Amino acid sequence: MLSYSELTPPERTLWDAFPEGHRVDLRTGVPEADDPAAGEEWGPERTVRAAVVATLLLGGNHDRSGAVAALRLAGTRITGRLDLSGTEISHTFSLEGCRLDEAVNMRGATTRSIAVTDSRVPGIDAELARIGGDLDLRRSALEGGPLILANAHVAGNLLLTDARISGPGEWAVFGGSLTLEGGVFGERLTTQGGLRSHLNWRVGGSR
Repeated sequence: MLSYSELTPPERTLWDAFPEGHRVDLRTGVPEADDPAAGEEWGPERTVRAAVVATLLLGGNHDRSGAVAALRLAGTRITGRLDLSGTEISHTFSLEGCRLDEAVNMRGATTRSIAVTDSRVPGIDAELARIGGDLDLRRSALEGGPLILANAHVAGNLLLTDARISGPGEWAVFGGSLTLEGGVFGERLTTQGGLRSHLNWRVGGSR
């Protein structure tokens, strides 16, 4: 497990903010500079390692009494592979306007609500995941890898409005046997590759 002394300045800011759920926003306020499409150019002052994100979500910084821990990060480049496969995550997880260098692996994970909005990520594998709230990918671009939700269970809504998903293979979205208790909201969703879903709805529907 990472120690505090090993963290970079932005990682320490995130580490300190996590126990009380404060958002860490590393955006400059200049739209062109904050576009995740240009995220490869963001320097160390806007970079956090995926290992730090995973360590926090898995209890690396204990909750403070009376506070609700959450990971809320904006305008940040996340380097390395965010691997949460098979884990149990009891904290809310939110990324806004971020760039992830590698695909996210949540295969078989159990989580609360997840939001990856206005961001760029080369694919999300959430096969067999159990998400105890919404999966929010609005306005994000999944480029280079698919969105995999096969045999997953989402207790809330699947939010794909204005998302762009392009997988390298036959399927951009693969959601065979996805169980969804809420609805699918996919206005202006664009995909490059097929969309395969066999949904088991308990409540709600699609829009």
